[in-house]
Amino acid sequence: MSIVKSSKGHDKLLLEGYSYRRANKSQRIWRCSRNDCAGRVAFDGDQYNKITEHVHAPNPEATISAEFKSKTTTSATTSHDPPRRITYETLHNVDKNDGAAVSTYHSSQRTIEHKRQRNDIPLPRPLIYTEIVIPDELQITNGGARFLLYDNQDPSRRLIILSSDDDLNRLSNSEHWHSDCTFKACSS
Repeated sequence: MSIVKSSKGHDKLLLEGYSYRRANKSQRIWRCSRNDCAGRVAFDGDQYNKITEHVHAPNPEATISAEFKSKTTTSATTSHDPPRRITYETLHNVDKNDGAAVSTYHSSQRTIEHKRQRNDIPLPRPLIYTEIVIPDELQITNGGARFLLYDNQDPSRRLIILSSDDDLNRLSNSEHWHSDCTFKACSS
């Protein structure tokens, strides 16, 4: 038994090979996800009890697939891991005998990319230095350490230094430094 999110973001109950949706926004009654089936269960606070029987056989593969897809899309929006790692971690929780019920890697990768694109807000493209604004979430690393070391906010000669403190310590302990620059950003 598990409650996952459907593709439209609604709660979906997966129980004994059947999938249910809430009946008329009820917190207690769940009805079968198939429109042609009158199967219903009620939640009494401790367990789910059948009210009416289903007109079809259970489909455990569909419930495994729905749970896999829900966990994949949740991980896609909450973590910055690459699609391969998200798919691997989600697949790691699926029994090896049920592997045929889940979607392929390429399908999962597309799902993750679409979900991330839908939730991303496109960043503005500044035309002058004063329009450059670095959001707070980009001023720190994924581990919570600062990443924006310096920003002089000078409109004519803006200088921004992006680095973590660990990388700065590593650089200060190095004997040799090598640098590279683009012609537009660095004078010769």
